[in-house]
Amino acid sequence: MKFISTIIFTVFITFFSFSQYSKEYEILTEKLIATDTLNFEELYKNGEIKEKGTVLTYKVGDYSADYYYGDYYQYFRNGQVKMKAKFDRFGNLLSQKCYLNFGGLCSESTTLEIDTETTDLEELLRVDEKTKVISNDKFYNYSMKLDSMYLKKEGKMIGNKKIGVWKIYSRTGELIDEKQY
Repeated sequence: MKFISTIIFTVFITFFSFSQYSKEYEILTEKLIATDTLNFEELYKNGEIKEKGTVLTYKVGDYSADYYYGDYYQYFRNGQVKMKAKFDRFGNLLSQKCYLNFGGLCSESTTLEIDTETTDLEELLRVDEKTKVISNDKFYNYSMKLDSMYLKKEGKMIGNKKIGVWKIYSRTGELIDEKQY
């Protein structure tokens, strides 16, 4: 009985879970298939990993485009993680965490919605501005007094532009201001 309940729950979640993609974006991209996949790893001169990830290549007509896909990592020269990111199959950032060289989290971003203004696949691949990505972003500061990182501000963005209400916090976590963008 527990096994059947688990299966039903999994099917329910799969069919009714929130998707970041608009219906228009899904329809436009559903027929686009990668023509090549490349797993890569780049090293610093000291032998430490600089970055690693996967790149997918798409072709539409005579045009070819490469996009990061899946898990992507950047590292400091000392081997510490600088950035962890996850991309969809068209290079749209789904989530990202950036770190300082001592390991403190300095920012994080989670994609909420992905949409497009075009109905042409080649234009979608050529022009990044045709894809609208709305994300929830958080930025952290270091407090010498607390000797730790703290949430400084959070809010939504479209691309690199702030939108809506942004909350600003003190190092003790107290809400000190809200700004409307």
